[in-house]
Amino acid sequence: MTRKPVVAVAMGLAVVASLAQAPPSRAPVFPSISDRVLVDVVVTDKKDEPVLDLTAADFELFEDGKRQEIRSFAAYGAAATRARQQSESGAASPASIPFVLAASVLLIDETHMSPMETARLGPLLTDVLKGFQERRGQLLLLAPASKLSIVGRLPEDTAALATAVSGIRGQRFPQITTFPMTDREALDIELGDTLTKKRLIDRFTLLNPHLGTQMEALVMQRMAEIANEVRTRRADTFGAMRTALGWLAGQPGRHALVLVTSGFAHDPADRHFKSVVTESLQANAPIHLLDVSAQAATDKFQGIEYGHALGPDTRVPRLDAYAGAVGAELVAGETGGLRIHGNEVARGLKRIFDTTRTYYVLSYEPVSGRKPGFRKIKVEVKSKGWKVLARRGYFDDAKSGGTKTPPI
Repeated sequence: MTRKPVVAVAMGLAVVASLAQAPPSRAPVFPSISDRVLVDVVVTDKKDEPVLDLTAADFELFEDGKRQEIRSFAAYGAAATRARQQSESGAASPASIPFVLAASVLLIDETHMSPMETARLGPLLTDVLKGFQERRGQLLLLAPASKLSIVGRLPEDTAALATAVSGIRGQRFPQITTFPMTDREALDIELGDTLTKKRLIDRFTLLNPHLGTQMEALVMQRMAEIANEVRTRRADTFGAMRTALGWLAGQPGRHALVLVTSGFAHDPADRHFKSVVTESLQANAPIHLLDVSAQAATDKFQGIEYGHALGPDTRVPRLDAYAGAVGAELVAGETGGLRIHGNEVARGLKRIFDTTRTYYVLSYEPVSGRKPGFRKIKVEVKSKGWKVLARRGYFDDAKSGGTKTPPI
């Protein structure tokens, strides 16, 4: 008999209701190397199958373009059957990896989805949960706008989690207005983009000819409203990611955080973005993107009142429309996650779970005495034709000469 979920409904997402408690399991650990940077690496062949039997000698590691000495190396999962773990002295010893139950998060970002988009999610999320069920272990289901936070154990609680998912509704409604403006346009105007500002003045004039000389003031007023909404929605989504990463950090092993969203605008200066990238590294959890966007970039204002009157000079340029949703893709890229389209769930989930079952961990010592900032990481393998999936870097506060990364 399947247990019914206890749904945590609160003002925030700090409360997590547990449907089932997974039995304790012991995680593999490195020696104490908190002064080093740990980099998880997945290597696949041309068929997207994991590559086994690699050693530290097969990798090259760079930070900010400078080659780094690999100070420790370990292979996990299927790769550990024949790979060897190298000590600092270069001596080799077999990697011994105990079985660890999986821990995953399914984060549904209904804040950035329309009711129509979430209405289409039913069959899609059913497939997603089936994929997680095959992986087994614990799953945290989060929906920030619904204040939904549930932990279940798979496969036992699959039905209960599916019931909770069915009640989620999108919170972003189409613009029914004669003053339409996209998120990206609002942020660009706020940053002083005069070309975008002129396009919006022309658009508003076309749709509201009776308002005449008031257009520039109306554009600036509309910009302030939308830019504030953008930051509020994005902060809520990043807050949910940090809640998820905090939970994962307390679970053993390598993790998977799957973000289901139609995307959001990116701001490089957003402190929440920086925190998420750093905490993803600390939690040993790449953030994977399941892209469920339903609207074509070239038809951004289709269905908006008077939208048919917009000509090519007043519509949203293709690149601008894409940029308005690229924030989620950048989160996945910076943390070493994958991007999956809604029409390739089965294949995409297999790739995600492969990254948690077969992977390598390299470590290196960052240079001390540097200014705070983002450190770019690049990992290469010496064999041609193989693909490498790893985080692109981390934010270093430079207070101690490097990021403080807990052992895994």
